[in-house]
Amino acid sequence: MRIYDDKTTGILKSNDQFVLTSFETCDGVTFKASYIVASDLNCTGKVTALFDLIVFGNVEAVELDVKGKFICTGKCVISGTLSAQYDIWVDYIHAKSIECRDRIVAQEIDADVVNADGDIVVGKCLAVMKLAHSGNNIVCGETAYGSGKVEANNVITGEPIDLDEGVDAVVNPYTYNSLMDATPILAANNASLTNVTPDFVANGDWAGYLDWLIKNSEVESVKDQFMSWKKILSTVYELTITGMTDCRDLSLLIWTVGIASSDYFSEWSRVQEILMTIDKHFASVVKVDRANVFCSLESYSELIQALDVLERYGDAIDMTVYGVVFEILLSNFGLKPKFLIKRLNEKGC
Repeated sequence: MRIYDDKTTGILKSNDQFVLTSFETCDGVTFKASYIVASDLNCTGKVTALFDLIVFGNVEAVELDVKGKFICTGKCVISGTLSAQYDIWVDYIHAKSIECRDRIVAQEIDADVVNADGDIVVGKCLAVMKLAHSGNNIVCGETAYGSGKVEANNVITGEPIDLDEGVDAVVNPYTYNSLMDATPILAANNASLTNVTPDFVANGDWAGYLDWLIKNSEVESVKDQFMSWKKILSTVYELTITGMTDCRDLSLLIWTVGIASSDYFSEWSRVQEILMTIDKHFASVVKVDRANVFCSLESYSELIQALDVLERYGDAIDMTVYGVVFEILLSNFGLKPKFLIKRLNEKGC
């Protein structure tokens, strides 16, 4: 059994967190302080974290128990139970069971049982063999499939649900909606998504399209996302007209990249032009002086979403700007970016 705490020697300390630049495989480990592991974390036994645990890599263990937040930028494969007292933010999760007292955010989830007191938000697919339960909403960018059932106040999928029992697998009295199946009731007429969106695309009317999505979204969290997207795009678009000379907040670029690269706007030339304009602006700014920019992101959720955008769509922006954004995000995590990046490079990460 290996133990890491606030007295472990040879560990980098950054504010109230401790950083491991590498992790050697062991049969069990306990983190008795908030730790960041800047490598893969492989354990043949149980991993216990008494506070927050952040992993910049993949996680593999028999069991994982985190008393704080659990954040993983890679794949998390747990043969038994993954449990967390607060948020779970992971790229991909495969576990027998997942227990979370807060919300779960992942690109993909594959488990027998998923139980969250808050939302379960899955960018792509949720695979469930027995039951996925949320005390609030279950939202899947693509679909939910498998032999299990799902229950939440609202269950919404981007594509028709693909559980073995079909829509009957949505436990009553909870409600289910598919963005692909739904025929939203509009003010003027009843039109399907496919009948409405071509006009928006042809006219480059991203604002009208987002208004339409906001009006016809039945899940509040989804509606809030579209409202946020409209606010961001409106701000950036206005800057492309009035001038970007005083624009220094890189968070605008990060969110614009995420929006422009999403399935909703990846084929919109007008939105891509907006992205190119703000990217060129920041490229010219950091070329003169990197200290001229900042990033107004502080919460864990925003920081992890921003890192996820960089990982997935970083190729869409100037590489110098990418490097500056990455360093700033690490700083906002409370890390010393130059030192950490140097150590990561030494480890071949």
